[in-house]
Parts: sequence; structure tokens; C-alpha cells
Amino acid sequence: MNFSKIVLALALLAGANAAKDFRPTASVSVGHRNIGSGLSADGIQGEVQLESEVSDELKVGLNYDHEQASGGNPIKSVFARLSQKMAGGDVDANLEMNMGDNQLAGDVTYNRNGNQVVAHVNSGNSNVVERVELSRDGFKGTFHTGSQNVDLQAQVDLDSDTNMLVKMSQADNAASVEINHNLDADTDVQVNLNPSADNMGANVEVTRRLDADNTVKPRFDMNSKKLTCAWVRKLDAGRTATVNVDPDNSFDLEVESNNKADWSGKISAPWGNPGDADIKVSRQFSF
Repeated sequence: MNFSKIVLALALLAGANAAKDFRPTASVSVGHRNIGSGLSADGIQGEVQLESEVSDELKVGLNYDHEQASGGNPIKSVFARLSQKMAGGDVDANLEMNMGDNQLAGDVTYNRNGNQVVAHVNSGNSNVVERVELSRDGFKGTFHTGSQNVDLQAQVDLDSDTNMLVKMSQADNAASVEINHNLDADTDVQVNLNPSADNMGANVEVTRRLDADNTVKPRFDMNSKKLTCAWVRKLDAGRTATVNVDPDNSFDLEVESNNKADWSGKISAPWGNPGDADIKVSRQFSF
């Protein structure tokens, strides 16, 4: 079965059906690397995702990448998202074809009565179905068809304030533990452990709400002895500003909105050298 042809057929069929009422949405992201070196065509980054809802069950679209334009084909990929009722459950297929190698990859998900099965497919792999995941009530098992290995994940509430997530990987012969604990109405603590690593690979993050608009999130890594911090501030009109500080590496400022039709932006700069910042702004448009 040629999965690439299936996606192309879906896209062409969708285009024909939607021609009478073609109202796409466009998610646009424009940026520039290393703004301190001056504006240049080589530094410009631009990505556009066009998506059209053909029906309640089918959406199709494409991804455009400005940096690929110099290679002759700025269209990075085309995709189709299909939702259907089947055998008493819901089937969702999210498939994307890369225009560079004509390979199709994505997920096919089946949900029924609290059970979820996800098949990750890739037409360029010798096993078209790369892995299968089964999830229910905080448990997830993943079977990798190529290596025949299994990953397990289990989540449990230890009490009303404490949750624990355990992950085990057969391929890596490793396990990790994440513990989330609510200290009080304004303070949460997350501890991550990797028993096979030095110092058990421990890192601790504290989320502290200072008031209705401000939250700080210091994070300490036991191995690197590194402290990083994030500050989140709520702004007007559903916007949020987040500052991430890593004193050894970088400084980030990101403004987001809960309205996709509003502008969002991000500035990332090496620590101590803000002139070498990367800048990106994005927004969704509906037609």
C-alpha cells in the first residue's frame, strides 16, 4: 500500500470538495537569527501552516518553510487529519507527508470506553507500524515493532496532594520517577529521579505563586549543581509573559496569548550577550 498516494489523494479530493467554501486558517511564524549582526535575508526564518476544514471529519493543509525555498521547494509537507466513528469508538488519523523524501508518518488513534490505542506509522520504515501504545487509567505500555522492546509507564495518586509517575524502558534498561506534591495552595514541588545516574539524576523544581499575577519556578539539578529560574506573569487580554534565566547559557522572554488570533513573540539570547538574540513572532489568521 502506497501511503503517500493516499495522503495526496485525500488532499486533492479535499481541495475539490472545499473549492466552493475554502476558508483556510494560516498560522504564521516569522523570525530572525542573531539580530545583533544586522538584518539579512540569510537570517530570516519564516514558517506558515495552512489548514482548511473540509468537513467535520476531515482537515487538510500544508507546511511552508522559508529556509527550504533556496532548495527549490518551500513546501515542507502536506497533511490530512481524519476523524471517524468505528466499532463503537473514535478513530483519529493525523498523517503528514514530507515533500523532501515522500515519506508518510503520523499517528492513528482509537479511543473506546477509556481505552486508547495509538499506532505510530512511518512509510519509510521497514516496519510501517513503528510502535503501538495502549493507555488506560494512568497506565501506558508501548511496544516497538522493530526492536521488540517494551516501555511501561504508570501514574498513581499516593494521596490527595501527591502524585507519582514511573517510567521504565527495556531498550535503555533504565527507569525514572517523577513525584509531584502540593505543599499548600500556592506551592507545588516536582522531583525527578533517575536511579541509574549519579546522585540519582535528581532535579527539583518549585512552583510558587506570589500573587494572582506572578509565579516563580526555580529549578535545581543535583548533577550539574545548576540553578535556573522562570518567572511567569499574567498580562491583560489573556496574555502571559515568561522569563527563563539560565546564568550559564541563555535568557529567554516569551509572550503568549490564549487567543490564537493574537500575536505572540519570543526573544532568546546568550547570557551576557543580548545583541546576538534570536527573535520570532507568530499569529494565526482566519479567512
